[in-house]
Amino acid sequence: MPLQIVRIKPNPAGKDRNRYGQTPAAQLAGEWVDFTNNGTVPFDLSHVELWHRAYHHGQSPTWDKVMSFRGNLQPGRTVRVHSGSGPDSVIRDEDRRGADFHLFSDKDYVWNNKEGDTPALYNPVTKVTLDSASYDPNPPEGEVLTRSGDKLVPAKVPSYSRR
Repeated sequence: MPLQIVRIKPNPAGKDRNRYGQTPAAQLAGEWVDFTNNGTVPFDLSHVELWHRAYHHGQSPTWDKVMSFRGNLQPGRTVRVHSGSGPDSVIRDEDRRGADFHLFSDKDYVWNNKEGDTPALYNPVTKVTLDSASYDPNPPEGEVLTRSGDKLVPAKVPSYSRR
């Protein structure tokens, strides 16, 4: 499929909540997932939804809808879906780079850290999963995970030998 989940930052660096139990908007915006149109023609997003595996108090995970989309995504363009509701001005520079479009899910934290998670792009009309990729429990804080096969993994850091 032309749409592919390519990156995710499920565990932004910093405290999830401030001392008053509130989540700062910039902290929520630091949690995000990217998908790209890897095709050669525009992709109609009107029948595309973003879902994930939700965990509820020791029960088996269930699929939970994150959001729907509209419009066309041009070839080579990337959409970044941030947690929270914005506004756009709360997105830190580090979380702005690497995407062409920035949307907000209007939800508190979405991506699971303790259990890992699986973002999926789904067409509710055809009932077809367009793409999905999972990541393992306890992703490193502040790290962007990138696509490798069907997994989202920490980016490889080049190792240098001493001479």
